[in-house]
Amino acid sequence: MGPIASILMVAAAVPCVIGAINSRSRMAITASSVMLLAMVDLAFVSALPPVLWSGLLLLVGLCVAVRLGSRLKEKPTAKAMSSLPEKVLVRANVAHSPAHISMDSTAESSSLEHPTDWHKARPVPHLGRSSAILSAAAYPIMAWQALNHGAHHAAAGADAHAVHQHHGQSFDGSLATGVITLSVIVVSLLLALCAVQALTRKRPTLMFESLGMATMLTVMQFMH
Repeated sequence: MGPIASILMVAAAVPCVIGAINSRSRMAITASSVMLLAMVDLAFVSALPPVLWSGLLLLVGLCVAVRLGSRLKEKPTAKAMSSLPEKVLVRANVAHSPAHISMDSTAESSSLEHPTDWHKARPVPHLGRSSAILSAAAYPIMAWQALNHGAHHAAAGADAHAVHQHHGQSFDGSLATGVITLSVIVVSLLLALCAVQALTRKRPTLMFESLGMATMLTVMQFMH
């Protein structure tokens, strides 16, 4: 791996750690810290074997996914329970209000005149949630990339016959490579889209975090 790619790998992991610290989630902080240490070791130090980093990245990715799934299940239930009494009270008051019909007609006419006020285009709905899901999906991809990184280094020190045997017996088959490459492209593009939308909504931390994750996946896949 060249020096530019190594620097980009480590630099791209830094905003992910900063975003995790701002979220105050222990799981996110742990996962992003493991990711940063993995990038530093794979790029510069080589203190631990890539297969170990691959296992750690896969483990923290699964933990993040499980934690995210439980939080997504809890949020709709809690939100519905908390908003139910207020909605019932508001609807009851509005239904008995004498100005109910006139208000409805005014709201309808205003919505027809200014449809963009309530139907603004959002390429990525629920920006924070979508970015978190994409980041969780990036961890198993990075685990495979770390394993592939070790395979390329092992192949670089072998002769031509050993390289041929290694590729014939290893996990780096054409089908797996194609699937991972396609996954990297899709996830990176969606993360870049999240970054653009975060910029328009003035959320710089989320923007840099999404860009960092997209950059890391791209560099590890195409500049290793």
